[in-house]
Amino acid sequence: MRIAIRVTVLCISTVFLFACVKQEQVNLLERKISQQDQQILELNNSVGSTSQALENVRPEQADILSELKGMKVAVATLEGQVEDVQNETGDVATLQANVSDITKRIAQIESALRMMSSQLGIENSLPAPTAAASTPQAVPNQQQASSGAMLPNQNGQVVSGAAQAATTPTAQTPAPTPTPAPQKLAPEDLADALYKSALQAFNERRYEDAQRMWSEYEKTYPKSKLAANAKFWQGEAYFQMKNYPRATLAYEEVIKKYSKSNKYPQALLKQGLSFLKQGKTNAGKFRLTQLVQNFPKSVEAKRAKQELAKK
Repeated sequence: MRIAIRVTVLCISTVFLFACVKQEQVNLLERKISQQDQQILELNNSVGSTSQALENVRPEQADILSELKGMKVAVATLEGQVEDVQNETGDVATLQANVSDITKRIAQIESALRMMSSQLGIENSLPAPTAAASTPQAVPNQQQASSGAMLPNQNGQVVSGAAQAATTPTAQTPAPTPTPAPQKLAPEDLADALYKSALQAFNERRYEDAQRMWSEYEKTYPKSKLAANAKFWQGEAYFQMKNYPRATLAYEEVIKKYSKSNKYPQALLKQGLSFLKQGKTNAGKFRLTQLVQNFPKSVEAKRAKQELAKK
């Protein structure tokens, strides 16, 4: 009897043990399945994000490819244009000559604009020419030679005709090669060189130098047809240096001494503006009104009307 009971208890224990083992295995399997499901979900999310990123990158790639194609077309076009230019110009030397000619023309136009702006009292933002673009010429400085000849030196200046001290040749220093004697410059050439040098100095904004050279020109060649211009441009140099009282006096001389000159209406305008710059409103308005009455259709009159409308 006891044996039967023991056998029965053993069987029940075994069955219970098997049941517990199976339940634990089932629970373990369920946990593994749950973990795998979680991993699968995370992978799906990652794949979705990657797909979205790829979709966002594709338009950018397409744009880059399109730009590259456009650049290739532009390069091919430029190469064709270069070939055309080379065929048309013949060689690089011709092309450089054309560029140099165009540069000179641009410089001349800018110079004319600066002069026009100054005469009309208009501010301009054009930069001054660089030394490379325009090399100042030396101003003829009249000095009487002992022989009475006016001789230019290598810098274009007029110096005495007396011979300079020659360097004594030594064994180490070879004797200098004799140079031909410079020719005498005609008075009109000297006057023209002096006037052009003053214009160049003004264009380069070296206003003190320009004023000094024009003053010398006016004193040396008082009967020249450009004497009125020289006096007017002295006023312009003073005006650009903001020395308005001196500018006013220079313009006054043009008005009094050169009423038949083409600088007369310009002198009226600039003297009026000079008066206004000094706060002398009545005097300025008087000159500008006089200009409008005497030269109603001139460019200077139009500029004067603009200033009068502000007062």
